[in-house]
Amino acid sequence: MAARKGIKEASPELTNQSLLTDKLKKPKFFIPLIVIVLAVIAFFLKGLFIAALVNGQPITRLTLIAELEKQGGKQALTALVNQSLILQEAKKKNVSVSQKELDAATKQIEDSLKKQGQSLDAALAIQGFTKEDFLMQIKLKTLVEKLLVSEIKVTDKEVTDYIEKNKSTFPTNLKEDEIKREVKQQLEQQKLATKSQEWIANLNKNAKINYFVNY
Repeated sequence: MAARKGIKEASPELTNQSLLTDKLKKPKFFIPLIVIVLAVIAFFLKGLFIAALVNGQPITRLTLIAELEKQGGKQALTALVNQSLILQEAKKKNVSVSQKELDAATKQIEDSLKKQGQSLDAALAIQGFTKEDFLMQIKLKTLVEKLLVSEIKVTDKEVTDYIEKNKSTFPTNLKEDEIKREVKQQLEQQKLATKSQEWIANLNKNAKINYFVNY
């Protein structure tokens, strides 16, 4: 009797499962369920497809992306190509940037901005950069400096000549050693900028790059 009673108590659950399975097999029940699920997904992922609604009229993300590409697509693609070339060349030459180096460069920039009454986050927001964008630019700059360091030389004569031509522009409270150090750094950065442009141009020239969009 106990065994039969147990079977009778379990049978309503089995019956409910069976009814639910039967309903799912029926198109009249299944199709509305799919529509509801898709509607819920579309609501939570609407930002992936629609950028804005103007009086109920949608502006799709594809439209937004197409407009952005018109305005700066070529520049953005060129930057990404150059970024890829620099990272590939650094990997080939076994050159890397440590987290310690990134942190030190970030702190130096933060300290410089603080002296001007600004914060790094505010400066990035003005330029429309994320912290990740900023760190990538620091990484790329450091990699280029390491890759070209042997080709960037500033002589004492160059420093002396520069100071002689521009001595009226230096603050009077700076010592001679400080002026020489700052001038040398400035000349190194100028040479690095010129050399890096030539170097990246050569990387593009020698690389196999297939473009599938034209701007």
